[in-house]
Amino acid sequence: MDKRDTLHYLAGRMADVVASPYSTFYRELYGVAAGSVPNLHTWDDWNVVPTFGKDVLLDRPMREYTFVPHKQVDTIYYTSGTSGKPPVFCPRVAYAGGFTYRKKFYDFPGAFIYSIKAIHRNDAFLRDMGSRSHTIAFDPKHVAACVLLAKAAGVSSLAVHTFTIRAIGDEMMRFNIAKDIELIDFVGETCSLMLYTYMRETFPNAKILSYYGLSEAESAPGMPCRPLSDEEPYPVFHPHPDFHIDIVDAATGNEVTKEAGAEGELVLTDLVKERAFPLVRYRPGDTARVVDTACKEHGAWTFTVLGKTASDFMLVPGGQLRADEVERVLRLIPQEVTDFFELHRYSGGTVEKPMLEVVLHVQTKKPQADLAALASTIAKELRVSPNRTYEDGVAAGIYAPLRCVELSKEDAGARKHRRMFIH
Repeated sequence: MDKRDTLHYLAGRMADVVASPYSTFYRELYGVAAGSVPNLHTWDDWNVVPTFGKDVLLDRPMREYTFVPHKQVDTIYYTSGTSGKPPVFCPRVAYAGGFTYRKKFYDFPGAFIYSIKAIHRNDAFLRDMGSRSHTIAFDPKHVAACVLLAKAAGVSSLAVHTFTIRAIGDEMMRFNIAKDIELIDFVGETCSLMLYTYMRETFPNAKILSYYGLSEAESAPGMPCRPLSDEEPYPVFHPHPDFHIDIVDAATGNEVTKEAGAEGELVLTDLVKERAFPLVRYRPGDTARVVDTACKEHGAWTFTVLGKTASDFMLVPGGQLRADEVERVLRLIPQEVTDFFELHRYSGGTVEKPMLEVVLHVQTKKPQADLAALASTIAKELRVSPNRTYEDGVAAGIYAPLRCVELSKEDAGARKHRRMFIH
């Protein structure tokens, strides 16, 4: 659709959700009566339609935002508690081909190891493909048994969460089947260079994909534009045809123009009518960067996800601490550390003279590493604004000297990983 047709369709979607006989959710959100016709004649009108996020859903039982008769709900997903907030429960109707993008990359002759909830949906995908292979549910408490079963079933692909990959890979190496994996399709938190390197070395014959998905959405809003590679070891997505995606400034909510390098928070709108919970201008809390305005293969704009807006980006005196910036600096010294880290921020000093304190937990590569020297190197490079480094803040007396401590190697890949903490 061109922009005019898209706007017209979005106006129709808003009219549908406001008029729903099953839920008053959007009527209450917009403060309008049933059957109200949205005043959407220009994109400026669209950009002032209220957005909402997970916090709005936390205050309501699922039945209040279910837009189909309850007997039509096929699956109930829940959001994770990684952010420290309670889960949100999300209704879904029957599987409707959300994994079709995989067909471009693989034909699935062998079994799947699968950790992404509701495995019957993956079974439906395999049937759509004409594949007779099986889906093996991943059980994190019995990894060896799952991998042994997958070996017997002729496993050739993984569809798993980021934090499960290392545990699965270690067992597959032990059973000598890692070389049989020809596709990895992962989802979850940001993939570090350390994890990409692990996948490349452990699964030498695998294409490595990632899609942008979330429990609140019935399809994956972002499809993989291309496999990860040594030249570009990070996921790049283009919008799924089922979604319209806006990017807004996280602080002001104003639209951000989709040009290469632009950054902002994703806002998702579901274009499919038959949804148990149709999302209209939903903010999942993810900050993204536009990679290209029109990729060569698909002609669509592409993006990569930098992290969680609330937890991977922290305002500090004189600028901002960013998880992707910490990652960038750690990758400058690969002989010293991996790019897997935890940053802990503390407030120190006095009321009259507050002082930021940062402790960076890192994985060092050398025995008895000089952590003080490492902290000094990082502080010189770590930018808190385009023209200020962390070391500049120390010199100005507003930051305490950066400290580095060793991060346990057992934490890497053992759980869903949060990178930044405020104490």
